[in-house]
Amino acid sequence: MKKKFNILIVLLLTHTIVSLANVIQAQSSDTIILRLQPSKDCTAQVQNALSHNTNKWLHIIIDGTFFLNQAVETKKDRTIIEFTPNSKFVFQNSQSSGITIKNNNCIVKNGKIQGNGTSSKSFYQGYGILIHGVDNCLISNMTFEKISGNNILLLQTKKGCNNNQIRNNTIINPVFDLGVNGDEAGILLGYSGYGYSHNNNIIENNFIDGGDVLKIGVGIIGHGKGNVFRGNNIQNLRNYGIISYESEFTDVNLSESIIDNNTIRNIGEVGRSKTPKGMGIYLMKSNNSLVSENKVYNTLRNSDQNETLSPGAISISASPNTIVRNNVVDGSFMYGITSDYSFNSKFINNIISNTRKSGAYFINMNNIIVKGNSFRNIGEVVLKGYFEDTSLQYIKDQMRIDTYKNIRTGNNFIISENSFYTDQNVLFFTGSDPDKSKKYKGNRIARNKFENNRIIGNNKRPLNEKIAFRIEDSGSNIVRNNEFLTN
Repeated sequence: MKKKFNILIVLLLTHTIVSLANVIQAQSSDTIILRLQPSKDCTAQVQNALSHNTNKWLHIIIDGTFFLNQAVETKKDRTIIEFTPNSKFVFQNSQSSGITIKNNNCIVKNGKIQGNGTSSKSFYQGYGILIHGVDNCLISNMTFEKISGNNILLLQTKKGCNNNQIRNNTIINPVFDLGVNGDEAGILLGYSGYGYSHNNNIIENNFIDGGDVLKIGVGIIGHGKGNVFRGNNIQNLRNYGIISYESEFTDVNLSESIIDNNTIRNIGEVGRSKTPKGMGIYLMKSNNSLVSENKVYNTLRNSDQNETLSPGAISISASPNTIVRNNVVDGSFMYGITSDYSFNSKFINNIISNTRKSGAYFINMNNIIVKGNSFRNIGEVVLKGYFEDTSLQYIKDQMRIDTYKNIRTGNNFIISENSFYTDQNVLFFTGSDPDKSKKYKGNRIARNKFENNRIIGNNKRPLNEKIAFRIEDSGSNIVRNNEFLTN
């Protein structure tokens, strides 16, 4: 796609421009250019330009401030909307606003979209830009301010959105608020339904300030594969900084999300409101994903502390084969990293500090590597684990992948080469006792290794009292070759 854009720019530089009142038109063998200046009816003017009938590239240049009273939409593939410096669209209707991209290979760049400062009443209205089941589009260097709905929304039609790029945009002063429940977002791929997949979209280098109004910074709630969320600067959100969430209970239709090199801060509710949410990064049924090189600060604000969700600054839930590496977590009202039902995952070289509860909390998982991490200023036991047999009915009701049903958990954790700066206990992993009332046979943990770690602190109790495996297969869990250092 990059080659196409570069060739187009060269062609545009060669055009001859002819003035036609508020529309300036030019053409070459490859492109029609329409340069618009504001008229009495800007909405009709812009929509007429977008409806221009040509088989060539259609390049619309927006020059000035355009007040529009309803949404406008593309009508053809290969449409470019480019703004001159300081030019913008101002939408005056909170329910019908924004640009809808209904065609492939479209570009919107270098301008500003402003809403009327009043929240839409519907998730599907009031957006800044809607990319609607199309491919190979680019939204870049745009500013979104006071948008009534989702700022940039990618939705399916009969198919998903593929190979689109959302890059270098700024989202500020949002007003979209549907109340306690809702997924109001800066940039979101979604939503519910079957039979579609959003694939290989790139959400990169955007700045999103949710203003403690929006719920989500960026992410996907739906089905997809290979979507990338990279280099974004995200702050002041009520629910999540970045989310990758399978919206239907299939467990297999969201995979290979890449969440890389983002900076996320100030996530959770404010004022008197409490929430079970507030995660900086939240994966739910997002298989084979990568969470890497992110910096996550001040999360789980105003947590209700009931742990109905997995309350970590980075939370990996029901997402097998995920890699979490080289991240920084600084400041969590609950846990640093939480992970449940994410079998065969790796947690490597993360730096976790200033958590009110444990640095990492693992629930009902097997075959996990916890290696090379650093934990400092942790409020409770640094590593905590609770493990059940997945034959429990409440677990089977949530899980669709047969591979992980009816098995023991809390097995084959390799915890090595970590640094624990703490005066607290270092590890507490426990299985679960039998329960005849539930016809539950219990779960004993086994074959875990805690080795070659460094513990730096002032607690003088013996090391074997700091490392606890409970309800275990006796003698199967190994603690060896660890070093204890005093401050």
